[in-house]
Amino acid sequence: MPTENILGLAAHECRHGEGRFAEKGMNFFSMHAPAYFQIGTITALLDPKVKMAVFPNFSVACDSFAKSYGDKLRGISDAGEFSRALVKIGFNTGKKSNGGTDGYAKLVEDSIGRVRTRLMRCNLNVVKSS
Repeated sequence: MPTENILGLAAHECRHGEGRFAEKGMNFFSMHAPAYFQIGTITALLDPKVKMAVFPNFSVACDSFAKSYGDKLRGISDAGEFSRALVKIGFNTGKKSNGGTDGYAKLVEDSIGRVRTRLMRCNLNVVKSS
């Protein structure tokens, strides 16, 4: 999976690091418990029955995401296709009416595009300073 797809998904899910699950639980992918490699749980504020996984750091959260969804997403590089696949495999339903987010695939695709632009700028700056 391309780096920008993972970073774009994480940026969207954790509200660019400002989401409660990211701040308090290093859960940058909003993964429900139980999850691979979790070290605890945090309760969702709007529904105390919902438990979210807690991870020790971003790397472990990525490993958990990869172990849970990697086989179903491997080989998908296009941002739109990746985002639609997330809905297809049930990572998010894409519908608010059943717990998801309306327009989820497009929101994630746009987030991936923003990350890709930033990564390209970083690469250009590295090349210029070399």
